[in-house]
Amino acid sequence: MRSRVLATMTLVLATSGAAMLAQAPQTAPAAQNFEVASVKPSNPNPTGPLGATPMVLPALGRLTAQNVTLRMLVMTAYNRQPFEIIGGTPWWNQNKFDITAKAEDGSANLDQMRFMLRGLLADRFKLKAHPETREVPIYNLVLARSDGKLGPKMKASTDTCPDFKEQQQKMLEAIAKGGVSALQSLLGKPGENKPCSITQIPPTPDNLALGFKATGQSLELLVTLLTQLSGRPVANKTGLTGPYDFELSVSLQTLAALYQELGVTLPLPPNLPEGPALMTTIQEDLGLKLDSQRGPHDVLVVESAELPTPD
Repeated sequence: MRSRVLATMTLVLATSGAAMLAQAPQTAPAAQNFEVASVKPSNPNPTGPLGATPMVLPALGRLTAQNVTLRMLVMTAYNRQPFEIIGGTPWWNQNKFDITAKAEDGSANLDQMRFMLRGLLADRFKLKAHPETREVPIYNLVLARSDGKLGPKMKASTDTCPDFKEQQQKMLEAIAKGGVSALQSLLGKPGENKPCSITQIPPTPDNLALGFKATGQSLELLVTLLTQLSGRPVANKTGLTGPYDFELSVSLQTLAALYQELGVTLPLPPNLPEGPALMTTIQEDLGLKLDSQRGPHDVLVVESAELPTPD
């Protein structure tokens, strides 16, 4: 189970954009479509350790999707989290697909690939969707202490690192060239304090949680993680600027619930004790807290879609 969790979480991180979390509008690249594309039902009996792992990989002018639902494809194409998509079809979180597509431009970046994927979904899945602004529950990420002191697992970093989007692009290209294992040089090894890296800390008998150790990262990465894990839009209201080093622990139950939302079942050991609560971890380890509010937020309303004809 651990390798599946690590691989899936890596892809979630890589294909999640920070611009959406800041509620900045996306500027559409010049109109472009995939040169060739193939859409097929996934193998119901996949082989290999990661054969059943859902992956959407848009990089280097190619899009490869494995064992993914239409819901996952919509999330990638429109840069949305599950809670930001309203509607859908009865089958869109159940039927799994494999997609391979190639752009004419082999250097197409993530934003360009997202817009090409939108065109593919409209063409092959007859997807119809539109954006709306609705009043929804949100979280403001704020300092937990009045004196501004941070927790023991968060501190200002001395590293000077590329911004989130540039690192995100490098992660995707590394996976496209050499698979998930090729990310090791970027992510860092367990226990290693590598500048500008994100290290995954596997669960132990004493700590039933999956950990992420980030060095030289902006608050955008933390906001991305908290948005995914909390199921609400998170806005950075800490006033903190510059890169930070931090560690965030996530219970296995929280991760399982996150993937269940995507139609993916992660097998957990029987009688697994409850892991650390996210709110407690944020406050005790990072010195931050999530303040519950309501406010306007952009959502995507899915009107209709059809099962594609395999080719």
